[in-house]
Amino acid sequence: MKLVYTNSEQENLGFVDITDPLAPAALGALDLPGEPTSVAVSGNYAAVGVNTSPDYINPDGDLMIVQIDTMTAVSTIPLMGQPDSVAFSPDGNYIVVAIENERDEDLGEGIPPQMPAGFVVVVDSSAVDPEDWVKYEIDVTGLDGVGIPEDPEPEFVAVNDDNIAVVTLQGERINGQEYCFVLFTN
Repeated sequence: MKLVYTNSEQENLGFVDITDPLAPAALGALDLPGEPTSVAVSGNYAAVGVNTSPDYINPDGDLMIVQIDTMTAVSTIPLMGQPDSVAFSPDGNYIVVAIENERDEDLGEGIPPQMPAGFVVVVDSSAVDPEDWVKYEIDVTGLDGVGIPEDPEPEFVAVNDDNIAVVTLQGERINGQEYCFVLFTN
């Protein structure tokens, strides 16, 4: 019965005891090496996307694995890009991370493409020890139907009960908004 939340401004992950929802109690925070962008929880683990990018041209980040009961980081998975959204599969066997590598809106009026391109990371989290979890990168450049196929910007990810991940990409205009959807299956 712990609530886990990101605090972008303070660059930490916060914890709240919600055993009694009428009297939530702060449990403290875990400092992170950069800005947390998303958190997902499965069992006793939280997966936190952390943006450690020095600038838009050199995007970087980590997937921090935090043990919830001890509120400590137990593993760090380098992402080699700026994470935006993190989701566990319902069975806890996979983590999917949207690596946006967002563009600099002040550079060339924010008009894409602006390299490096975004991509998707899938982490096999089926092993008991997070140190044994394995990362795979999925290139999403060149997809048909994407407005700017050389510079996709994965924005959000969700995984359904069949372990099918849906990733939204910026780049296709629908009613003035940019969207594109990509499906990945196990």
